[in-house]
Amino acid sequence: MDADGVHRRLTPPESSPGVNPRTPNDASLRSARASFARVSSNHSTFRAKDLGVPTKALERWAAAGLAVLAVLGCHEQQKEAAKSQPARTAAALASAASPLAPSSAGCKASGSNPMELSKLVGDVYGTGQDKTALYFSSWQPFGNRGDVGKVPKAGGSASALATLELEPRDLAVDDTHVYYTTGIRLMKVAKNGGLATMPATQFSSQSIALDAANIYGVPGDYGPYDRVVRVSKSGGETTELANAKRPAMSHGANGYNGIAVDASGIYVADSGRNRVVSFPLEGGTPKVLAPAEKQPFDIAIDESNVFFSLAHERSLMSVAKTGGKTTKLLSGLAEKAHIALQGNAVFTLLAGDTEGAPLKLAKVIKEDGKLTTLTTLAPTESADVIGADAACVYWVQRQAGKSTIYAMSK
Repeated sequence: MDADGVHRRLTPPESSPGVNPRTPNDASLRSARASFARVSSNHSTFRAKDLGVPTKALERWAAAGLAVLAVLGCHEQQKEAAKSQPARTAAALASAASPLAPSSAGCKASGSNPMELSKLVGDVYGTGQDKTALYFSSWQPFGNRGDVGKVPKAGGSASALATLELEPRDLAVDDTHVYYTTGIRLMKVAKNGGLATMPATQFSSQSIALDAANIYGVPGDYGPYDRVVRVSKSGGETTELANAKRPAMSHGANGYNGIAVDASGIYVADSGRNRVVSFPLEGGTPKVLAPAEKQPFDIAIDESNVFFSLAHERSLMSVAKTGGKTTKLLSGLAEKAHIALQGNAVFTLLAGDTEGAPLKLAKVIKEDGKLTTLTTLAPTESADVIGADAACVYWVQRQAGKSTIYAMSK
């Protein structure tokens, strides 16, 4: 985090949390005082009497020597601490995050104006939510580091849950933990912070989804194969539920991109084959629900239907979970638009009225496609809808290596 609007900076990996390399701590001062006291007791009488040094001058020399020894003592202590510090991994750094105070406050946005919740350093990738907080993974490309963190829905400073050394992608949340991808690894950390653990060392997924017991993932356009993988939330062997050679694609979205899971199955936006498919929870042959839909990208499900965005044609579509006729709910979406469901509505972003014009936050009724434009976003490099709850819709805007999270009453 930085100073413009955020009170607490996420802990950088370049220095140990809580250590100021220019300020001696209490232990180093005590060590220096003891060392100088021994020197002084052995030699001060000789110097005062035999060298003719005035007592006041000797006291000034003593004070100066004490200061030098204090700094040296601090330096030595830091060197010893560095020797004992383990290799900086995401899991190790996560344990250094400060404990987080639980929050019972929800969204405070009201009226027709967006409410700025928090500013973050870096680009936000994965996002998730619960009743009181928004969760994110972010990456600083020029700093070559990232964070997993948490922002209160009521607004305020972001809190660090874990620090990343590998670029993140997606993130998902259950009642107790945050699950996130970093490089090819799948990690998890408690929602109140603590030591991050690794359920899978090789998960290779850019989109993930949860059910009560497992984490599921698809690779997006990473690697040459489209796969659906699963691992227990407690960790263990990763199971490959589906695997297919990815078709060549000259431009646009490709591969298994969006994924959603419930008790009825696994639902996937297959961008490379221009279709939406479902898989049994134990894997097997996919069922094509919506064929000939150009580059499906993001996906969300309710009790009866699958909703998905088209990356190239910029449309919002729906189809029954059992398959059948697709319905176009809306045209004019932003490129590679993300979607969020809540109640009877879908929330997403619309392209501006002209090329390069600001994006618009949109609410679309699921049954009939009725559109309400909630607000026009401030000019930004890119933006994504994060989610929605009974009170508000949330989104992130990225600009010049920083991200800002907003809320607005629905």
